[in-house]
Amino acid sequence: MNLQKGLTESLAGRFELIPVHHWSYPEWRQAFEILCGYPAQEVSYTTLLGQLQGRGNTDLVKHYLELYEGAFLFRGLSKYSGKIAKSRASSPKILPMCPALYTLAAGSRSFDDPEKRGHVFEAAVGMDLLRLPGTRLFYWRDGAEEVDFVLQHDDRLYAIEVKSGRRRSVSGLSVFQSRFKGVKTCLIRPDNYAAFAQSPMEFLQTMSLKSA
Repeated sequence: MNLQKGLTESLAGRFELIPVHHWSYPEWRQAFEILCGYPAQEVSYTTLLGQLQGRGNTDLVKHYLELYEGAFLFRGLSKYSGKIAKSRASSPKILPMCPALYTLAAGSRSFDDPEKRGHVFEAAVGMDLLRLPGTRLFYWRDGAEEVDFVLQHDDRLYAIEVKSGRRRSVSGLSVFQSRFKGVKTCLIRPDNYAAFAQSPMEFLQTMSLKSA
């Protein structure tokens, strides 16, 4: 009887204080170094959390990445899907706002590795694309097929593959074209990067090939 009587009582004004502390300064530096180590690479929030010795949760990792974005240090690109909800829920592709941040963390000898050098080149292309006004930048992946960057400009869609000499298939461009009609594709390499960097939007408009 007493239990049933107690159920009718209001819990208004009662609360339990559960403190949730922010990361310490050393953990902030650790997060910064980890993000520097993934230039132009897709990485899950769970993976980032695991490298931070499991401190906090994935929502906290996402929040701090947003803070780094607000400080213009990193940008996390979403996966393109054509649907906003799915894009926001995807693992981010990390772009350092200045590719030199990667060198700061990894050291200049990291460029001896063609794979790492290729990621830095891809990050440099990504930053050129991010500076374009009135555009949205994504990446795309479906299993083993991927497209480095997907640029949305008004009603136009560009699928952009970046190659720095690494042996890597560009079949993802064809697969992407089959999924999203009217897409223009473009390949950026070291030999045409200077022309691209001088005027990225004009380069895409003149050099891109439209799907049938």
